[in-house]
Amino acid sequence: MGRIPDETAPCGIYCGACPSLKIRKTCLGCGSEDRKQKRKSKWSCGIRRCCFEDKNLNFCIDCADFPCKKIDKLKNSHTNKSKFRYRHEIYDNLKNIKEYGIENWLKEQERKYKCPQCKGNLVWYEYKCESCDYEQMPK
Repeated sequence: MGRIPDETAPCGIYCGACPSLKIRKTCLGCGSEDRKQKRKSKWSCGIRRCCFEDKNLNFCIDCADFPCKKIDKLKNSHTNKSKFRYRHEIYDNLKNIKEYGIENWLKEQERKYKCPQCKGNLVWYEYKCESCDYEQMPK
């Protein structure tokens, strides 16, 4: 684990439901500092760099400038597409992390992304279980 749990992003996204982490195994999560992973895009993420490197913060909500243009852009991207709902929830996620603590928030996310049929893991975009293909599209 890095400065925050690997399956957590400083912007409030739950990486534990990301197909790159759960299915393809090319990423270790935005919280990971391990550079020995195939997926490299997080190293150039402006939000991650701003929190971790520029301001030495764990989460955007801890910043005096929150919410800023960077995180607003992420939250408000693809607003008409339900497959990007995980982005639209980041403000609520950050507030819950601050209010309930990261450990409790992670437990809730794990429950939220658990398949109701086989208890496998649901992943973003298709909101589909990696084990049984059950689909649970967000509202």
